[in-house]
Amino acid sequence: NGRRVEIGPPEQSELRTLFELLNEVIEEGKSWPFDVQFETMGSFRGYFLSHAAFVVRGLELGVDSNNDFSPSHEVLGAFYVKPNYPGRCSHICNGGFITRKQFRCQGVGKLMASCFLKFAKDLGYKGSYFNLVFATNVESIRLWDALGFERVSVLPKCANLRDIDFLVDAYGYNFDLSKLPDDFDPVKLAQAASKSRWLKDASRRYATAAPYLLPIALASLIAVTVMKLR
Repeated sequence: NGRRVEIGPPEQSELRTLFELLNEVIEEGKSWPFDVQFETMGSFRGYFLSHAAFVVRGLELGVDSNNDFSPSHEVLGAFYVKPNYPGRCSHICNGGFITRKQFRCQGVGKLMASCFLKFAKDLGYKGSYFNLVFATNVESIRLWDALGFERVSVLPKCANLRDIDFLVDAYGYNFDLSKLPDDFDPVKLAQAASKSRWLKDASRRYATAAPYLLPIALASLIAVTVMKLR
């Protein structure tokens, strides 16, 4: 939305916020596989901060998706980068992403995902693989598709998610980091993904409205013709 932000390692003063954000998405039960919240800061640190972690913070005053006031340096989201597998497969990384609820649909997720690719490559990883992208998490699926991730697997009926009365499939998404150019700009990629999403949404809305556009146009033309004849 045009607000200036920065991405960097979490500060000590932000850890309580990250701890609470992770437990919030676990409580939502829609996007992460956990069904029990982290009880202590130590257990949270051991999971989320075990390798490389980053936060997105606003650099100026802003508003959230509810048009409520957002102060400078407020945490908008967070993510981590760490090995997905041990030992001989540790060059393949994984990531966990949290966009603060009141800042969703503002481009925060796209920016984190794009920066994830650059940071992961800079950290020496050769590839990224997301194990469990739930089929009901439409926004996440659109994001990985828009950023060029490849859907390489389907795990049927693997998730018992909150408020969904059937077992949900999960997709595996892969990205070959060796193909990422050295001059890769994550901001440009995030902007391109946003534009692509806007074009797809516009096309979908047009396809829905198209059957009604011609009759409306003809009716308007007839009305104008009648007025001119009078």
